[in-house]
Amino acid sequence: MGTLSLSKAGRLFWLGRYTERVYTSLKNTRPIYDCYVDGTEYDYAQYCTALGIPNVYTSTEDFCLRYLGDRSNPCSLVSLLYAAYDNAIVLRDTIGTDTFSYIQLACNAMEKALVSTHPEMELQWVLDDIMAFRGSAEYSLMDESSRTILRTGANLERLDLYLRLDYPPEMYRVECERLINRVYKIPLTPDQTNLGLLIDSVLDETKPELPPFELLRCVEGLFPEV
Repeated sequence: MGTLSLSKAGRLFWLGRYTERVYTSLKNTRPIYDCYVDGTEYDYAQYCTALGIPNVYTSTEDFCLRYLGDRSNPCSLVSLLYAAYDNAIVLRDTIGTDTFSYIQLACNAMEKALVSTHPEMELQWVLDDIMAFRGSAEYSLMDESSRTILRTGANLERLDLYLRLDYPPEMYRVECERLINRVYKIPLTPDQTNLGLLIDSVLDETKPELPPFELLRCVEGLFPEV
């Protein structure tokens, strides 16, 4: 990873992943919350299967309440957001206080959503704060490798979710190309050169087919989860 420590690179990567997972998951679960408000059931079991998370829920209402705000569930959105916060606070000197503050604001908005009977506005604040975090990070991260790793984490998570949730092919192809271009910019150690070969195979053999999850897991393997 060049002059960037493996620990810091891992935190940047997972900060990007966690914030993207909260952002995209919130956008995708809005129809479920609409069903909850309307008093109708939603096939949340299919959603859990697609994401590869345990279906520990008993109803649409239970899913909406616990998937959003169950702190004991590591797959809940509040847990993921605070995982992002834990990485951001360690990286505070790297990303800057102003950039870190947007993660704090997102956590504050999430806390308000958890006690609101109609949390639509507060959840929109969470989305807005994550977008503000991204914009601030682009400005405050002076080191190109740090910016690239943060973007790579978000990009990989977005592609993973797009594939799992059957987004239109043109959307995940764009994300696949972005991921490949960004990985090429990350300084790799000699024992990671097999990743370049895998990327070449994706470019040559799978378009316009789905990029293999093997590519995602290989990139993920560069950065320990923190």
